[in-house]
Amino acid sequence: MNKKNILNRIKKIISDNNLSNSEFAEKIGIPKSSVTHLLSERNNPSLDIIIKISETFEHISTDYLIFGHENDTKTPSEPLNNLFDNLVEETSEDSVKDFNNNIKSIILIYENNKFEQIDKIKD
Repeated sequence: MNKKNILNRIKKIISDNNLSNSEFAEKIGIPKSSVTHLLSERNNPSLDIIIKISETFEHISTDYLIFGHENDTKTPSEPLNNLFDNLVEETSEDSVKDFNNNIKSIILIYENNKFEQIDKIKD
């Protein structure tokens, strides 16, 4: 992971979407000063900012932002339901008391103690 490469990918997202730095900050929900400090290399890109970019720009994955893997962009046709279905299929009967239980949501807890809850999209 190279912070310069992450910054270049963020700059490309801003440019590709014809956004000013202020518009970009507003769009992802962070203060303009955070974008200014980030792009001037005063601050390193935080995981929070990377997640906000990925959530705002549906086709941009966190793996793309961090590692630059072009194949790691999100595609809108991949619903989160697949994640839940795969987890249900991989769950053994011994790991749950009642096999008829269905997964309702998943909570991701990050090292900085922030968390994200992903709810199953109802069919």
